Amino acid sequence: FHLFDAWDGLVINELAYGLRSRGYLERMDEDNVVEAWAWTEEQVESPLQGSFLFAFFRKNMLLLSALLSFCLISAITGLFIRIAVHGSAVLMFPLALTAQYFGMSNSRMSLNVLARSFPWIGIHVDVLRTGGRRMWPLFRSHMLFLLIQSFAYLSCNLAWRFLVYRKSSAEGFEENIFSLCSLVELFNLIFVRSVQSASLYPKVVTASLVYLHFYIFCSLYPFHNLAFIACCSLCCYAMVYCLNHYEEPALRADPFSHNTPTSAHPRALYLPMLSPSWTMEAAPLWTMFYPAEPGGTFPEDAMRHIQSEEYNMA
Repeated sequence: FHLFDAWDGLVINELAYGLRSRGYLERMDEDNVVEAWAWTEEQVESPLQGSFLFAFFRKNMLLLSALLSFCLISAITGLFIRIAVHGSAVLMFPLALTAQYFGMSNSRMSLNVLARSFPWIGIHVDVLRTGGRRMWPLFRSHMLFLLIQSFAYLSCNLAWRFLVYRKSSAEGFEENIFSLCSLVELFNLIFVRSVQSASLYPKVVTASLVYLHFYIFCSLYPFHNLAFIACCSLCCYAMVYCLNHYEEPALRADPFSHNTPTSAHPRALYLPMLSPSWTMEAAPLWTMFYPAEPGGTFPEDAMRHIQSEEYNMA
């Protein structure tokens, strides 16, 4: 990781815009190719030709491409993280069974506690235990599903390099983008719980990452790592700002308010319960694309069961 990849960018841009032709450049370490770059004549001439209207149209198309690229990467990354969080919970149950077998179990790691904490797995465990059937096929199925989804996500990362980043870039730049998107989505899943954070954080992160992609798409060979560091700094600032100004005060708010994140409702945003099975099973994966709304937008009857859960856990 180079903090300032200035020399590469200066040399490549000087050669490309000086010769105004397609080219190929390698950086050698004795007989080994350390890094290679290639560009076409169209990539060089496209920003330099055309009228104002052509340039305006080109910039708008690049902005749309940057927006679509970010939405695709963010949606697939968020989907995988949700699957990983739900699927990895199954690993807790074999550990609890092993601890119970060796007499090392405690009240915080019992099967009953895990079944209540992860009801989308616990209800299946209870059915198998009641019927006297083995639970290993259930755990194996969940872990195989998680393994297949992990392979699919890695395959998507490889495909994005050819579909989204179709020109030369700094070494490791794509991996840095994927890692940042994963970190952003994981923070959003765990720490963005209040209404204010849910309103501010996604907008700031989206704007920073879309602008990063727009800058990368606009230039033949930009300063990748410097732009990535600036984007990371803005995302980290948004994280710290939301924690200090919204999430920390929300911990001291009225625990019986629907706008306060609590154990009964960890996030102060809600979806309409479209199926009664959602009280025990995990909601379908498509619900991650359904817009959540504050509790005040729902009638009192729809929020009554959440209030009763809150009183039971108080």
